[in-house]
Amino acid sequence: MRATLGWPLALLGLVFLGFGCGSGDEPARCDAELPQALPFSLNREIAGEPLSPAEITAFTDRYLAFIEQKRFFRWLGDVSHGVDASTGLPPWMVWWTGVVVDRAQGKVTFRHDPNGGPDNIMIPTSKLLGQSVGALLLTGEPDLARLLEGYSRGMTATMLGMVWDDSDPVRTIMARAVIANNHTVTLADGRKKDIDYTAWRQLTQAWNTHTIHVEHNPFWGDIYAKNMRSKDDVPHIYRAAAWLPWARCASDPAAREAAAEAFQFLQGFARDVVDAGYHIRTKDEQGTIYTPTEDLASFVDYEALDPRAECNAKLASALLGYGDTRGLDCADGSGGAYEAGAVAGHYYNLAIIRGFHMAAILQALLHRADEAARNLLLGLIARIDRDKALPDGQIPTTRERWDADLAKLFAMAAVCGVPLTHDEARLLVREWQKGLDTMEAFERWDVWDPALPDGTYSYKPGGEIDAEEILFLFEYCASPYRHPAGATFIDCERLRGPDAG
Repeated sequence: MRATLGWPLALLGLVFLGFGCGSGDEPARCDAELPQALPFSLNREIAGEPLSPAEITAFTDRYLAFIEQKRFFRWLGDVSHGVDASTGLPPWMVWWTGVVVDRAQGKVTFRHDPNGGPDNIMIPTSKLLGQSVGALLLTGEPDLARLLEGYSRGMTATMLGMVWDDSDPVRTIMARAVIANNHTVTLADGRKKDIDYTAWRQLTQAWNTHTIHVEHNPFWGDIYAKNMRSKDDVPHIYRAAAWLPWARCASDPAAREAAAEAFQFLQGFARDVVDAGYHIRTKDEQGTIYTPTEDLASFVDYEALDPRAECNAKLASALLGYGDTRGLDCADGSGGAYEAGAVAGHYYNLAIIRGFHMAAILQALLHRADEAARNLLLGLIARIDRDKALPDGQIPTTRERWDADLAKLFAMAAVCGVPLTHDEARLLVREWQKGLDTMEAFERWDVWDPALPDGTYSYKPGGEIDAEEILFLFEYCASPYRHPAGATFIDCERLRGPDAG
């Protein structure tokens, strides 16, 4: 079967336009300036055996049952933190790494472990931010408005946390993480959690980041920050940024405001990257802005190896920051020899490469750079075809991890408009089921449970497809770019229903 897209809007039933955006024949103001479908045709052979209606129903049933039984949207908010509104300071939250839960005599403390670290917390936080936009517009769940507001403000905090004092006018330098002050949070149902940042509130130095003391920050006072924002997280940040304009369709005013503010700050960050010659600037221990020499902060260091190197990262920066391509042409998005060398050096780099490719597509679609978007989409399809065809002896990691990462790639690519084949849909469902297996077996969803003995615990279920990724299917079902001829793997109408939360 060959997939062809050139459908009028009325046939698509776009769900990003469906909640909080009004009704009737006239387009609602919240979406009038936003793309409403892929603006071009896109062909792909849809190979393989389709999932049967019974298989799709069974997977959808299980997926929604998990979300409902674990009260998953609420749980995400309960175990995220940053600065609570009860402090009287501007609130925000992120999805941390390197944090454990201590239980002692009924007291629950989220402790920032000296053996852990927050260097790349904006990878999971950005994933959840983008997913929360789609999930909120699908379901209208108040718990999702809480996530959208909190994670949006968490994104903004990475820049406001680098403001040195009242006289510092720069709002475009992003921290890896902001380390606030200890405090106690009372959740809506009366449960309490203590937030203990103590172990991370100290000066540190490493090749890739320093913990600096921002003693007179105008927003949160005496705080610490991890400087040298690396490019590792940036594709996920740019991807989330591409969905923030749709938050104007949400019914919750605080979520709308927080998302709009975050988008403006991210535009400023991206402009700073472009203006600095496609480098990510930072601040030192004295608050002075400088450009790191390490390649973690550069999108141009490897152009001598291949002129196409990191073009997608530059293009996404230009589109987000300035709304146009700044003359860049990334063709099909292949980075040539740079990509092969980067992945050979470390498998982790493949997620960065794939991420910037998709971020560039989403930013191109948002900013009506249609020719660039179509070329990049065709290149993404070619990338998928190459990657899934690799035999065991050539994949750069274990087969288990490779297949899980392919499933995530398929889900995220489908959000961008790639019509999945039936074989890809089957792999996606299989790997998502494995993720559900791991999460359903997890026994510490409620770290406040009186039956849980005193001790130190992880509060995250883990797995190859884990809590920060499981909601990509809501992002897919909400996407205005979803290809109607792609293989079906989940019942999107069910995700809009009352049992989705």
